[in-house]
Amino acid sequence: MGFLKGVLAVFLFPGNLVIRAIGITPEQDGGIVRSTVNMIVWGLVMFAILVPTVIMK
Repeated sequence: MGFLKGVLAVFLFPGNLVIRAIGITPEQDGGIVRSTVNMIVWGLVMFAILVPTVIMK
């Protein structure tokens, strides 16, 4: 179970960092800002990984 909590913490880190920076608690956020930031960050990471892979084929 500790491993899964670690994985979850890594995936939620970008969003948590942003809501802390703008002074919003997770309860006030309701997941909107955090999930938006996480989708943008992890989408860009996947894009950066997959585009060179597709181009190399």
